[in-house]
Amino acid sequence: MEAIYLLPFQAAAVLCDVYQRKIPNTLITAGMITGAAYQWSAKGPPGLLAFAEGALLPLLVLGILHYFRMLGAGDIKLLMMSGGFFGAAGSLKCICLSFLAAGALSLAVLVKHRVLMRRLHYFVQYIINYRQTGKWTPYIRERENPAYLYFSIPVLLGSLPLIGGFL
Repeated sequence: MEAIYLLPFQAAAVLCDVYQRKIPNTLITAGMITGAAYQWSAKGPPGLLAFAEGALLPLLVLGILHYFRMLGAGDIKLLMMSGGFFGAAGSLKCICLSFLAAGALSLAVLVKHRVLMRRLHYFVQYIINYRQTGKWTPYIRERENPAYLYFSIPVLLGSLPLIGGFL
């Protein structure tokens, strides 16, 4: 049932991400309010706890990736909004499925752009540099990345099995 409410927000987030390279906070806020209302209508007052648990889990699990600039704030907020609809267990499933989808799409994009080996080398050098210097720097700059992946797409793909009741 949450599909009726969640999918339009996720589809709008994908469009905004692709065309504006940003997911508007107003869209996320509207989705969060709708998610809280959905949980309340489905479960009563305990639904608000389910919403809060599902919404906070992505922040707690993925906040470190944002710190290293490996994941954008809008992507985390999109996962928070989606997690609010699913509750804590569904939120964790959504995160895992989203990362599986992102891995598959990323591999395809890296192979298509013929930069897989260069990116693997960059990753190893990044880890070596961090271990030697102890300095945290942004992982990769967007303008240096010909194989940029809009993470809102894997979030949408990761949500579909949950919405369809397959998991």
